[in-house]
Amino acid sequence: MMTKIGAGGAGSCGGLVEYLEKENKLKPEQQAEFWFSQNREQLAGHEVVAQIDHNKRNLGREDAKYYQVILAPSQAELAHIGADPQKLQAFTRATMEEYAANFGKGIESKDLVWFAKIEHSRSFDHTDRAVQLGEQQKGIAKTGDQTHIHVIVSRTENLREYVEGKKNELHERKNPYHLSPLTNHKATTKGPVIGGFERNSFSQRTEQRFDQAFSYDRSLTESFRFLHCMKYGDEQAKGEMQRQAAAESQKRAQSYEQSQGVEMYMQPGKTLENEFADDLRAVLSKAYEQKDVNDLGAALATAQAERERQRVEEEQKAEEARKLALEAGTPERTKLAEQEKIDRQLKIEQEPRNAPRIIQGLSR
Repeated sequence: MMTKIGAGGAGSCGGLVEYLEKENKLKPEQQAEFWFSQNREQLAGHEVVAQIDHNKRNLGREDAKYYQVILAPSQAELAHIGADPQKLQAFTRATMEEYAANFGKGIESKDLVWFAKIEHSRSFDHTDRAVQLGEQQKGIAKTGDQTHIHVIVSRTENLREYVEGKKNELHERKNPYHLSPLTNHKATTKGPVIGGFERNSFSQRTEQRFDQAFSYDRSLTESFRFLHCMKYGDEQAKGEMQRQAAAESQKRAQSYEQSQGVEMYMQPGKTLENEFADDLRAVLSKAYEQKDVNDLGAALATAQAERERQRVEEEQKAEEARKLALEAGTPERTKLAEQEKIDRQLKIEQEPRNAPRIIQGLSR
């Protein structure tokens, strides 16, 4: 999960909204992707511009009037939820609750003015490692599922909610909050600025929201904690994080093999667990030496996405075969029932407690 907060804009957000309409210009009108907010959907771009641009007070000419938040799930995360637009919208709304809470001012998403739009393509730019190394040209479309969300959020709190709250004596503030996610203040309790915005915490909470909402089993190597440490941590911290990642991957491999009931034939110095761990260490070491966290994250995400895709495809094929066999007639149904009986018996026999000759677990 990549969570990025872009620089603010001092003028109208019209140019940004126009840019984010670029995919719609290539689609028939009935297939256009509309904007959505905390409680509304199917919003046109001109309404977004009007509401963001008019929600400002007591800001200077050069002060930022809005900010952009980009939420980019990995290909593995997208495969896990089937890139479902409704789930992505729900995730965005949950994330903006975290965004509001992260200022430490006791506000919620309803106290903000924000609008979001789902996009499906991305291109290489100057920030990509492959472009910096000359391996890719800037502007070339990235492969795979590149679905992501752009959020435009006003710097000034929701003026309508502010006025209503003051009218109902819910607060005594003379002026609305000005909320900058790029502030250097973090949970400040004294001085003219109270609160702040902890960007690392926001990224981690965004991951957690996704994992909790969709029961996503996130590995250490695709977590913000791991990637941040590999990019900014000292040598000792990086080494410890690599050790933890390798240990976790061994446990995952062992758990997977046990759940599948795979018969393991032990060979001196060569097991599935050791091969998996050795490969992981090689990848981590290479990334560590080159300080190339982006490529590591992309490689891991691609592998996870492919594994998830294959799992879904196999389940669909099995279900289709079962339905076809049932529809074909009585002889086929009988044959299918017999095959299912055999499969069940094999599964029972492959369970470790019923098969003492099968190696239980992986070598230690």
